[in-house]
This record gives sequence, structure tokens and C-alpha cells, in this order.
Amino acid sequence: MEKTMAETCSPVLEEMTGDMFPTAVSEEKLQEARRKSLKKIFGSSEVFLDVHGKSGQRTRQTYEDIVQGKATEHYQGGLQYLAQKEWEKAVIAFSKAIYLWPEKVELYVKRAEAFLQLCDFRRAALNLKKACSIGPPVREHIELLARTYYLQGQSSFDQNCHLDAFESFTRAAELQPQNSHYHMRSYIRTFCAGQEEEGRGGSAASMESVGGTLMTISCLAALGRYAECLQLLNKLLEEEQRNPDIYVLRAWLYDQLNKDTFCYQDIHSALSLDPQHQEALGLRDKMMAKAEEAKDKAVNLAVQGQLQDALKKISFAIENNPLSAEYHIFRGTVYRKLSDFSSAVDDFVRAMQLSNAEGRSGSEGMNLHTEAENQLLLTYNDFAVHCYMKGFYQEGALLLNKALKGDRTKKELYMNRGDCFFQLGELAFALADYQQAFDLDEEDWGIRTRIAKLLDEIGLQAQSQKQFRQAERHFSEAIMKHPLLPQLYLHRAKVRRSVQNTTGAQEDAVISVLLNPKSEETAPTIMSFFPGKTLQEILSSKLARSARGVLGRNLETLSYPVTWKVGTQSTREEMDGAIPGTRRDLAVCMTDQQVAEMVVRRRKLKSDIQAALNRQGYLRSSAPRIAGPPQPQEEAPAAQAPYHWKTFGLGLMSTR
Repeated sequence: MEKTMAETCSPVLEEMTGDMFPTAVSEEKLQEARRKSLKKIFGSSEVFLDVHGKSGQRTRQTYEDIVQGKATEHYQGGLQYLAQKEWEKAVIAFSKAIYLWPEKVELYVKRAEAFLQLCDFRRAALNLKKACSIGPPVREHIELLARTYYLQGQSSFDQNCHLDAFESFTRAAELQPQNSHYHMRSYIRTFCAGQEEEGRGGSAASMESVGGTLMTISCLAALGRYAECLQLLNKLLEEEQRNPDIYVLRAWLYDQLNKDTFCYQDIHSALSLDPQHQEALGLRDKMMAKAEEAKDKAVNLAVQGQLQDALKKISFAIENNPLSAEYHIFRGTVYRKLSDFSSAVDDFVRAMQLSNAEGRSGSEGMNLHTEAENQLLLTYNDFAVHCYMKGFYQEGALLLNKALKGDRTKKELYMNRGDCFFQLGELAFALADYQQAFDLDEEDWGIRTRIAKLLDEIGLQAQSQKQFRQAERHFSEAIMKHPLLPQLYLHRAKVRRSVQNTTGAQEDAVISVLLNPKSEETAPTIMSFFPGKTLQEILSSKLARSARGVLGRNLETLSYPVTWKVGTQSTREEMDGAIPGTRRDLAVCMTDQQVAEMVVRRRKLKSDIQAALNRQGYLRSSAPRIAGPPQPQEEAPAAQAPYHWKTFGLGLMSTR
């Protein structure tokens, strides 16, 4: 123990003052007197009685120890205030402690927590930044700072201060880039369903899973910067593809950008990950309602004949509900009526794919599939007819091949393909298709007309090749199919005369006159079969009566739908074999009348070509000509001297 200064100095003082002050009292007496006086002043309190300690030794205490002790006292008081939820007093206590001990990190952290409870996020962030700058970064402090920025951004976002909120969320994301879930469900609910987040601005315990990326997206969306939102979400989906909430948020952004197709795709992806996702189901119901409304408008417009407007509406409906087979069937029908056959085919094929994948009952899905298939066949047929009208017969035949793969019970398909083959010069294939159509409906006289015309054409080709027996057979088959075409009898009459069947030839000639007595071709030709007789004598002969009976029996056997009387055929259609009132389920390339006209044109064209080939003319033309440019005159050659042959003397002979 160190000796006190009084004890050290007392012997010296006694020695020095002993002689000078003989009456001086001792040091012990002075100390005793001093204690008594202090006791009279302070009473029983012993705090100030012995400042040097009971042992007489003095405790040494520095200024720093006193300051730190006082700061610790304020810190403990602040903790008590936090426990008692007296946030303002806690802030004051921690502020006093920081004033006395500014390098203590924990003081700033605790004061930041008190500011957070007071929702003073700016001051809380400043305290946490100060705490992080004083010492080495601590993970807990960084997380708390990120959470503080998040709360500050949320507060600014609620006050529609979106730029400030965006800055706060960005700082939070920079501090914790790996944490991207900031109350995902609450923000999706806010954006997609229009509901307010529950517990927004709550305690720090409710923000344990808070990050910054999605709140940044939320702020950008509120600012209308959807393109930047999509960039952030796409980047986020690259890292986390199994989260349905992110798909729903991106679907909402697509909905704001009117990109309904992408919106539906994201909703479908979200529901595939979570079939019970409420926000995704809500968005899907909203889009389906929009689609149904647009479809109803499209139907009304189509009924009014406004097909282009109907097409826009049904296309909008498909964008909102692309998995509806009914919508694709309707749009395909509109495309077909607008002659956009390629698009119609795509829609019908898509409808067939979707008909069994919509989760419908078996019968309903089958009905949709059947309807789509029927519409597809109609489209192929209409497309083929369109190609035929444009002269693309090969393409028309290929389209009809596709249609016939789906349905072989439609006579119109065989008729149209036969017409295409007829134009391509494939008469055998055309005849096979016409015969197939005839087998499906023997009562269709339009098919009979086509077969008869085609057999007549084949017979004429055989006749031109001097194959008279074969030509007669073709003409007879044609007459069996359609006994009211006068040119068939006339052609067979000519062939029979060539094979020396005079009676048959005369009978055919009479029937041709009975069917069409006003024909310019028939009347002169028949006179060559009955030389020396007039037309009246021919028609009143026994042979004419026999021909009438044969013709009548043929018509009764074939159940011809038009009443026929000799010389009273009133319409050209009946004369050419067309039957009024013939109805078709599908569009055809040619009507019965057009078939007859086409055959006549082809025959006339061949006749003109043959006449041009047989016609011989002079090679020199007498038509006036334009004089050509003047030709340069050739100069007369200069006179040349006559050639003189060289003469040889006898010396040449002497060399032998």
C-alpha cells in the first residue's frame, strides 16, 4: 500500500515547525478534527467522509473511466426503455450515450432500432450506415440496413413518391442482391387483384424474408416503366424458374402492355406450377370474361356481314383465351368466308388439336373435333375451287386429295377433282372421279351430264384416230348416262355410218332432230342420212316413231325429273343437260351449264387449231409494208485488163 502524502510529509513538517511553533498540534489531532467537522456537515452519510478510503488509501479513477461509466449507464437505461416500448425516451438515452461514447457501434444500432419503431426510416438508415462505417461490416447490421431501406421505400411507395421509393428499393437490392422475395404474395395481390397489402409497414419480425428486386419492379410498374420491369423479371426468372408468383407478376405486366398472348402463357405456366394459385386464377378468369365478350361481339358483326370487324374481335378473344377450340373454329369460318384459306386451315387444325385437350367430356370434345374437321374439309374444297378459278388446276387437285383423305362421302369433292383433271387433260382420272361421284348419288343429273360430256370427248378423240368401234362404245355409254343430249346421238350416227350401220345411224340422226329441231348443226346433217327426203317426211316416217318410243322408254327408266315432249324443250339448260333446282352441299368448280360451255369451247379450240394447221397459204404477203432505210449503193468495180496466159517455148519440152 502506498503511503499517503500526509504520512510522508508529517515527520519533515514536525522537524521544521517544531521550533517555530511550539504550541502546534499533531497531525493526528488535525485529521480527527477534520473528520468531526465533516461529520457535522454531512451527518451519517459516509460517501464524502473518507475520500481516501477506509484504509486511508486513495482510489485512482481517470476521466475516460468516468465518461464510459456514464455512457454505460445511459445505454442500460435505453435498453430498459426499449423493453418498456418507450421509444422516444430510448432515443434520448441512446443519444446521450452516443454523445459520451461516439465510437461505440452498438449504440447506433440500438438507436436505429428505436427509430424503426417510430417509423423514422431515414434516421434509422443514417444510424445504421454510421454503425457500418465505424467498424468492420457485420452481416446482421447489413441485413438490418437493407430492411430499413425496404421499409423506407414501402413508405414512400404508399405515399405515391415512386422515385424516392425506387431509390430506396434499389439500395436494398444492392445490399442484399441474393434475397429477391419481398413479400411476394402481398405485392402480386396489390397489383393483380387491386387489394391492399395486409400488415404493410409492420414490425421488423414480419419482414424476415424481405428483399429488394420485386419492390423495385413494383415501383417501376407504378411509374409506368414496364419495359424495365420486364427486363428485371426476365433476369429473375432465369435464376428462379419454379416460382409461380414471378410468372403471375410478369403476366400482370403483359396485361398492362396489352400483350394478351404472353399474359396467358405466363398464367398457364403459373397454374402448371401451382393449380390453386389465387392471383393466377383471378387473372385467368378476367381474361376469359374478356374473351367471351369479344366473341359475342364478333358473332353479331358476322351476322351483319361485317366480316373484317368480326375477325378483329374474334382474334382479340383468342389472344385472351388461345386454348378455346370454339374460338378457333369461328375464326377459321370467318377466314374461309374472306377467302383467306391458309389462315382458316391453320385455325381448324389447331381447333382439332385442342378439342380433346380442354378437359371436356368425351361427347363434347368429339363434337368439337367433328365440327372442326368438317369445316376443314369445306375450306380445302373452297380453296380448291378458288385455285380452279385462277387456273391453278394442279394445286386444286392436291387440295382435293387432302379433303378426300378426311371424307370420302362427299360427291362434290370427286366432282371438283374430276373438273381439275379434265382441265389438265387427264381424262381417264376425271372419268374415274365422276364415276365415283355418280356411285354416291345416281339421282344427280349434274354428275350424269359431266360423265356424258366426258365420254363424248373421249369418243371424238377415238373417232379422230379412226377407232370407230371404240368411239361408238363411248358414245353409247354417254347416251346411257344422259339420253337428252342431241349431240351424242349425232356423233354416234356419224360413227355408225362409218362402220356401215346405216339403220342405227339413221335412228340416231332422227333422235338428235327430235331433241333439238332448231339446231343449225343437226338439220343439215340429217339430210345426208336421208337423201332426197325433206325434214317433214323424215319426222313423220316409221323410223321416227320408233325413235320416239326408244327415247321415251329411256327417260322413264332413268326417272328424268323434267317432263319431256317432242319439240317443246323450252330452256337451253335442259337442252344442255342441266337440271334446274340441283342443290350442292359444297361449292363446285363448274355448274352444269359451265360444263357444257367448257366442252364446246374446247372442241371449237381444237377445231380452230386443226384448221390453222391444215390451211396452206402463200409465204409471200401482199400487205403494205413500211419502207426500210435506204441501202448504200455499191460502187462499180474498176475495169481490169484482160489476163494474158504465159506462153512457153520449145525449151520446156526439151527438158524431158
